[in-house]
Order: sequence, then structure tokens, then C-alpha cells
Amino acid sequence: MKKILLLALFAIGQTIFAQDTANECINAYPLCGALGEPFLNTIASPNADPLSVESYGCLGSEPNPAWFYMPVSQSGDLNFLIEQYTFGNTPIDVDFICWGPFTGAVCGPEFLNTSAVVDCSYSASSTEEVNIPGAVAGEYYMIMVTNFSNQAGLITIMDTNSQGALDCSGINLNAFLDANANGVQDVGEMGFPLGNFVYEANNDGNVHTVTSFNGSYTIYDEVLGNTYDFQYDIAPEYTDYYTVATPSYTDIPVMPGNAVVTYNFPVTITTPYQDLAIYTIPVSAPPVPGFTYIEQIVYSNLGNQAIATGSINYVKELNATITTISDGSAVLSPTGFDLPFTNLQPFETRTFTVTLQTPVIPDVNLDDAFTSTVTITPLEDDATPENNTSVSTQVVVGSYDPNDIIESRGRDVLIDDFTNDDYLYYRIRFQNTGTASALNVSVDDVLDPQLDQNTVEMLYASHDFVLDRQDNHLVWTFNHILLPAEQDNEEGSHGYIYFRVKPVAGFAVGDIIPNDASIYFDFNPAIVTNTFETHFMAPLSVVAVDQTNFSVYPNPAKDNITIALNKGTETIASVKIYDVTGKTLYTNSAIAANSLQIDSTPFAPGTYFVEITGSTNTKTVKKLLKQ
Repeated sequence: MKKILLLALFAIGQTIFAQDTANECINAYPLCGALGEPFLNTIASPNADPLSVESYGCLGSEPNPAWFYMPVSQSGDLNFLIEQYTFGNTPIDVDFICWGPFTGAVCGPEFLNTSAVVDCSYSASSTEEVNIPGAVAGEYYMIMVTNFSNQAGLITIMDTNSQGALDCSGINLNAFLDANANGVQDVGEMGFPLGNFVYEANNDGNVHTVTSFNGSYTIYDEVLGNTYDFQYDIAPEYTDYYTVATPSYTDIPVMPGNAVVTYNFPVTITTPYQDLAIYTIPVSAPPVPGFTYIEQIVYSNLGNQAIATGSINYVKELNATITTISDGSAVLSPTGFDLPFTNLQPFETRTFTVTLQTPVIPDVNLDDAFTSTVTITPLEDDATPENNTSVSTQVVVGSYDPNDIIESRGRDVLIDDFTNDDYLYYRIRFQNTGTASALNVSVDDVLDPQLDQNTVEMLYASHDFVLDRQDNHLVWTFNHILLPAEQDNEEGSHGYIYFRVKPVAGFAVGDIIPNDASIYFDFNPAIVTNTFETHFMAPLSVVAVDQTNFSVYPNPAKDNITIALNKGTETIASVKIYDVTGKTLYTNSAIAANSLQIDSTPFAPGTYFVEITGSTNTKTVKKLLKQ
């Protein structure tokens, strides 16, 4: 059997596998190396090996084949989903045939014949299901996937809850709550979600911190000379309650013989505790006058004891009207609602949505801040009370980008209300506005140096994910998300990420922390979000000034604006103009005059804020409309 060569290509934020000539059976690859990852299909290739027509079962022809062999390591049914798309994400026909079982990877008509066909499909669909019943450990199966249309593109093969397992080369990391402390994951013992896998390959200094809420992460690797160091770190706020029986492994090699070796991190309880957590996450367009907006409420039991009863209190924005609550047990009140819950098990998460109506102008103005607050009880003996309350602040807008980033406190944060123990809570939202479903989505966020990369904590996401952090570079991967296009399913076309991170200690009044993200839908160019800026402000009693002391005119503006002092001996020290997302468009910090004229023609029509600092360090902010 030819030595397997897998070339990992990093292409616009996604990993694909480019294959050597696997259009012949003798060069077949192990399916393990392709599972879950898009790989290049075969084009302009001769038909499959010259077997008899009968050998190909249901297939009427065998153009552009890709061959794989499947060694079985665990007995049970095997089930796979095959999909094929062009690089433009257009579905294209894919077909397959599967033979077996055999004692090894085989080729030739004496093996691949009609009597050995296990499953076969020649439909015109871009998706196919492979079903292998009763596979036995030690057996091999051969599968050929064909590209009938001869269009260049990508094929993805996914395991769909097989009872059996393939014998793949790689390493599986498995953290679980070991209830009986026997070091083995017994039936009913769940994956542990309150920590991260940390690994390094070949002592190269490139350390990965991986978050996986199901407690499992697999690295497929065909290079037998590679070695890895692994450890499992429990989140700092929970280290008093758990211990890891085997917290690390050193110099672990990739094993020969196409085997995925599992390394367990059994987590045992040292102290019983309670810990409820709740978050309110904006998941739709922000508030727009006359339209509805949606917040998702996510609440979890992060403790190791069941919560028999509890309650959620939601306080809405005063000007908003609640139209729908997806959980029918909510009890409305003039300020919001209360929602009781029962029997919340350890590590269980529940969600519901709240739909609110934004009033029309003039009952609401653009750039008004809409704030909602949600609290979960009981609070007695709660291990981390800071996650029992969540606040979301959004700005009323006239239009919006469906791919954006916001922080829950809004743009301006009073420094007296923010300590070194507090976090910034970021929500990154994405929507597939294309014309076809997205197979995979990835999101990149390179954190500003003012954010402490070691405090990053993933809280929730709309879909299953893996977060890989290397220093300050965060990459979320949503493999096989199948995110529908907006035109096909508007509601289903949305997704989001919700995480928190602390600023580096030493932040001060006037500091501005920016953050943005790049979103990749399959292999398309990045969609870059807005840059959200967090401004640390002094208490209002210090910076507030007489709002009539400075004038900004004309307002609305067309070509030029003038900022003028109305009275007193104070002069203008500096001026900054920013838009509703916090992006700075103009700054001048060397004025020392009673008035200033600014060319506003570069500003697009819309709403802006003019921040004026006086010579005595007083500040005021005025709203500016640009026609």
C-alpha cells in the first residue's frame, strides 16, 4: 500500500486536504484523514480501475473517482453522509459504492465485485448516505466516491452517529466527569465542559488552547514522527471544586497502524457546589424603529448539584414592548417578566427567546441605548455570583449589517463601575446572505493587546463549535454547520458567538479598546465586521459640563460644521467625531481656540457624535446629523 500523503492547506480560514492521485484503488487513502474536513474532488480523470461493469454495482459510470479504505476498530453499524459542492458553494451530484468486509485494504475484481457490495447510490443528489450494518473490529471496507459532473469542488464525508468506529491515525483527548473515580468513562458519565485542552506539537512553541463543550477533541495526524504534549486545565473559578486525576501527558507519539489513541482526563468532584449562570444575547438585528428585535436567554447549571427550583427575572427596556416569549411559563409584569424553572441538572443548559417591539420615531430616537437585564436565582451559596446577572445594551439604528460585533455594556463604560475582576462580554453575529447553504463557517478574532488573552472564556454559541486560541488569535470553527442562505431560511441563516475576556490591568480614563472579527463562509473572502470600541469614561460628575457651553451648527450639516464656545473663558482643547458603532472618523487634539470649522463632506449621511473637550478638561457630547 502506498504511503499516505495528506497536505494540509490553510485557505482563507479553512483547512482542506489536497490529495495525491487517489483516483486509483491502489492509491486509496484512509477515510479517517478526510472525515469532517472538505477535500478536493477529482476532475478530468479516467474512469475507475478497469473492473467489469458488474463490479460497480448500481453505478452506471465511474468518472472522477476518489478511493478510500476503512479499517474498523470498534464493532457496530457505520453511517456516513457524503456531500459535494463547487467552490462557489453550488451543490453538485455525488455518487458512491462501498464493498466489504475484507481482511485488509484490497483492489481488483476478485475482491471488488457484486457479491461484496454493501451499499451503493447513483442518485442525482449532492448528498448521499452510506450505511454499513454490523461492521466488526478488524475488518476493512473499500469506498469509491465519484464526481459525475466533472466540476471542480469539495467533498465532505461526515460520520453521522456511528455505533462502530474506524481505526484512524491520531490522538483523541477526552475530559469527563468521573463520578466513581475509577479512571474510566462509564455509561452515563458525561463530558466535562468547564476547562480547556492545551497542546503543543514537537515542542515548537506554538501552544493551542482548545475549548470543546462536549469534553472531546481529536487531532488526526498521519506523520508518525510527530509527538505532542497535552494537559487539561480546569477553568480558574472551578479549580476549588474539581481535580484532574491525570492532568497531563508528555511526548505522546502518533501511533502506527492507523490508530486513534484516546488519552483520558478523568475529572473528579472534590467539593459539592452550586453555580447558576445566565446570559441575555442579542441574536437578531438591533432595535430599529417600528420593527422587532430578538434576544436569546441562555441559562445553565454549572454546578455539580441539581437545582430543584429557581426563577428568572427579566427587566426590559422601558420604551420596548414584549411581543413574544418562547417559553410559555413566563409571567408578564409592567417591567418585564418572571419565569420559574425546575429540575435543572448539572451542566444542563436551557434557552428561550424574547421578541420585543421598538416604537416608532418620535417615541424613540436613533442612537438611543436600549438596555435589558436578566437575573437568575437562587443566589444563596452560589460559587460565582457574577454570572447570575447579565446586561445587554444595544443602540437604536436605522439600518444594520448582519455580520457585526458588539460588547454588552455599550460604547461608554464608567471606570468607577468596572474593576480588574470584570469582563467585557462580546457577541459576534454572522448571517449567510449568499445564495446557497454554507458547509462550514469560521470566525477569526485577533485580540487587541489591551485585552488579556489568558482570560478568554467561551460562554455560548448558536451551533456546535471548537475554539482554538493561539496567544491572542482566536479561531472558532463550525464544521458542517450547513447554515442556510437567507433567501431560503431567513431565521436559520443566523449564527453567533458569545464570549468574555478581561482588559489588561491598569486601564484608565480615556483608554479605548477596539475589537473586530473576520467571518469566513466556506472558502469565500473574509467578511470583516465593524470595529467595536469600548471607551473608559470618568464619572459623569467629573466630565459633565453645561450642555449649552458649546454649540455645533448647522445641524443637520451638509458641507461644513462649526463648533463654537458660547460663554466663559474656556477654550476648545480637542474634538473627536465618531459614528454609532464607535468608529472614530475625525480627531484633533491641538486646537486651543474658541471655535473650529470642520469639513463634513467625507461623512456619509447619518448620525454622529461630537465629543468636545475643554481647556479645563471638561467634556460634552453632542449629536450631529449629516444630510
